[in-house]
Amino acid sequence: MEIRNIQKTGDMHYLYLPTSWCREHKIGAKSKVSIEYNTDGSIIISPELIEKKPKHLKFHIAEDEPEVIHKLVVASYINPAASFEINMDKEMDFTKLINQKRLISLESVEIDKKQITSDATVTVLDPGSLLKTMVKKIKNMIIVMSKNYDKELIGRYEDEIDRSKMLIDKSVIGSLTFGKTTKLKNIDLYYISLISKELERMVDRLICLSQIDKKFLDDIAKPIEILQNILQEPSQLDQSHAIEFAKKVLSIKKVDVKDVKTNDMSRMRQNLDTISEVIMDWMVTSKIEN
Repeated sequence: MEIRNIQKTGDMHYLYLPTSWCREHKIGAKSKVSIEYNTDGSIIISPELIEKKPKHLKFHIAEDEPEVIHKLVVASYINPAASFEINMDKEMDFTKLINQKRLISLESVEIDKKQITSDATVTVLDPGSLLKTMVKKIKNMIIVMSKNYDKELIGRYEDEIDRSKMLIDKSVIGSLTFGKTTKLKNIDLYYISLISKELERMVDRLICLSQIDKKFLDDIAKPIEILQNILQEPSQLDQSHAIEFAKKVLSIKKVDVKDVKTNDMSRMRQNLDTISEVIMDWMVTSKIEN
């Protein structure tokens, strides 16, 4: 391995490529090279422009279990495929598939007899903004549930939150697969993905509550509001913000689990507690980097 010094002119950092390597690959003043970013922080410089193009995915399955097919459709959607096609041996009751959670919110997915296709998938460049939107919708959803319970509106909020989570997954997977598609660092994408996952799980339980649970709804709304403030400027995340969020989550009284609803409440508190751990980790990572 050869070690070379980094040169600097103004705000620009650069290094000289080995002369022998340039000669071997016919690299001249007008040549182009491709740079690939790896998740470990290293980069690969290639002597020719390598363009990764999303592939068309094609599956043939004998399975007719809606939940299994649903998982395959969602996985195909959130991965950076140009298009996908799923063919089945026999027709199935697609009403069961459409009713599966999250599938109905997938745009560009077509279902017809024994085939499921998608010819164009959404590209997401800013998962950070999506997470902010996700938290804002959760906050609004809690307000609706505690003040003016509207089942239809709450259902729409849940669908939009689920969709935001899928688009965050899509952005993270696409960025890690094809290189940087966003200005965010890979470590930030990692923390954003963890937070969005716990928030979605929390909302899955949140919809089971009602207005009579207003005290608990108010309690969980407080850390959500703090999280919303943190995400406005995640680059400014420091120990005071991380500790404030963690203490607010701990201030939520532990629920004595007696039935399904109290179990949901207990799990929601656990979701928020897990997010507080992620926020603390993110803060420490930011401190190390800065």
